[in-house]
Amino acid sequence: MTTSDPLVGATLDRRYFVESRIAGGGMATVYVAHDLRLDRRLALKVMHPSLAQDPSFVQRFINEAHSVAKLSHPNVVQVFDQGEDQGHVFLAMEYVPGRTLRDLLKERGRLPSRQALNFMAPVLAALGAAHQAGMVHRDVKPENVLITEDGRVKVADFGLARAVEQSNQGLTRTGTLMGTAAYLAPEQIEKGVADARSDVYAAGIMFYELLTGGQPHTGETPIAIAYQHVNEDVPRPSHFLPGLSPDVDALVTKATERDPRYRPGNAGQYLAKVLEVLSTLPESPSGAQERMAPVAPTGAAGVTMTAPQLIAGGAGPGTENATMVVDMDAAADYDDYGPDDEGGSWFSRNRLPAVGAAAMALLMGVVGWWFLLGRYEPVPDVVGATPEVARDEIRSAGLIYDLSEDQVYSDVAVGEVGSTDPEVGERLSPGDPVTVYVSKGPQEVEMPDIAGQNIADALKDLEDLGFVADRIEQEEVESPDDDPGQVISSEPEAGATADREETVTLTVSKGIPVPSLAGEERADAESTLEELGLTVEIVEEDSENVKEGQVIDQTPDTGTNVGPGSTVTLTVSTGPPDVEIPDVLGEKIKDARETLEDAGFKVEVKRILGGRTIGHQSHSGEAPEGTEITITATPGGVVIDEDDEDDD
Repeated sequence: MTTSDPLVGATLDRRYFVESRIAGGGMATVYVAHDLRLDRRLALKVMHPSLAQDPSFVQRFINEAHSVAKLSHPNVVQVFDQGEDQGHVFLAMEYVPGRTLRDLLKERGRLPSRQALNFMAPVLAALGAAHQAGMVHRDVKPENVLITEDGRVKVADFGLARAVEQSNQGLTRTGTLMGTAAYLAPEQIEKGVADARSDVYAAGIMFYELLTGGQPHTGETPIAIAYQHVNEDVPRPSHFLPGLSPDVDALVTKATERDPRYRPGNAGQYLAKVLEVLSTLPESPSGAQERMAPVAPTGAAGVTMTAPQLIAGGAGPGTENATMVVDMDAAADYDDYGPDDEGGSWFSRNRLPAVGAAAMALLMGVVGWWFLLGRYEPVPDVVGATPEVARDEIRSAGLIYDLSEDQVYSDVAVGEVGSTDPEVGERLSPGDPVTVYVSKGPQEVEMPDIAGQNIADALKDLEDLGFVADRIEQEEVESPDDDPGQVISSEPEAGATADREETVTLTVSKGIPVPSLAGEERADAESTLEELGLTVEIVEEDSENVKEGQVIDQTPDTGTNVGPGSTVTLTVSTGPPDVEIPDVLGEKIKDARETLEDAGFKVEVKRILGGRTIGHQSHSGEAPEGTEITITATPGGVVIDEDDEDDD
């Protein structure tokens, strides 16, 4: 943040130490401060010095504190204190780190129905609490909806809210038109009055924007936009989202009725309808159901103006979606002249000449200032500042802030302003655009040491440093010392200067390819693997087709790349499976032969002294199929020992 702000580093009311500036608006600047008394971080909203001289603005500012301090709701930014110190009128408020709903819309374009409803519900809950307390927000828009880092939603900037004055119509006749052109209800524009239904209208416009990504009414000036709010209905979102649920469609059209009598009476009633529809929606609507039809660009729908700009009929730079404050009672002061001799007020008979003269005087004054004092403005020195600070300073100089999507190499930190076009100091006419480019860091950096990293991690580290992904090349080599996918070296080497636009080559290990070992003798296969630095595991398995002691299969398969020390499992044959040998003692030679052959064995027959009955067999128990069994026939089937056996 820039340190040129005199309040940064100061202490207000001997209690609030101002740490940094975080935002600026039409009425005040917001700072992060530290409460020295309660030792907590909070936000300080400090009125602009020019407005602090106006008692009416000061009173409105103080009213914000009194009104919002009465609200205790989890979806409302809390006000803790109000004070004045050395001409600085301020509010001490809850500090809400995070981002705005506008930031989310810029990032995503638009939101699915369920997600949009989930954001609308807490917003309406906050507005409902305010309406119940007799207050009207009068400036509901995505910029005033904060999303905390843990996803909570809070409504901010009740600075335009005032207690509802009781009248026959129940309306707040404020004498001042406040709000943002794109979200103003017709009655605010026509009559300068606002009540809870005006907030409902603005919420309906915001809901439309969440669903479609654009505002319903567009125009070159706020006057053109206001004319559409008064004279044209808000189109149904389903015009652009053909698959949109009819119930969701109706929520928008009901809230944005031009006649406030046909809208929900307050945000609480609207919330009830939102929750009812939300409960009926499917959990995950398909993208096809809500596919966006072609939509024209929103143009200047968010442009708002101050009173002089409205009179001049043109928008000043930097006014997009800003809050406008227009004195609606100024013209009424002319009525104090009273009636003349012909009846009627002086102002009613001389309205056009008076307005014409005032406009001419204003025009001459503006032209004089333009040519004599303010025709040219230097581009502020915003290099090194955050985009938010650059935006405020450029707009304060009367120039148009344009943040480019393109980023530039720069010696300033990543995310800060790296350069502007035109360059800093170049003088421009008020209203000229200044394009701001965010820094992506220096073009040349020190090459990091990524040797030993997995290739995926190395690529992420390089891309995070800003190296162009398409210019990171990989060369794979076999390496008995490195795991597959491990970076061995880089070019440029670690520590050398590397151009983030030039080619970076990474040498990556393919590891050790597992050789083909099927059919090898067990001892030979084990030796081959051990020479490669691999661990061998043996699993034995019967096989009718592979000889005993030979490798049947291996895991991992042939050609797989593995790291050093990896285990390779060899399945080794133990030969054919053993088969139980039938007991044929006492059987006739013919029967015994058939029994053994049917069991898968070969048979050799011997006879002793012409014996016909088996008295001896060479094997018993189990033996591999195909084993030769010798059976010996003895006279009378006498069982003999093998030592007594004699050839026939």
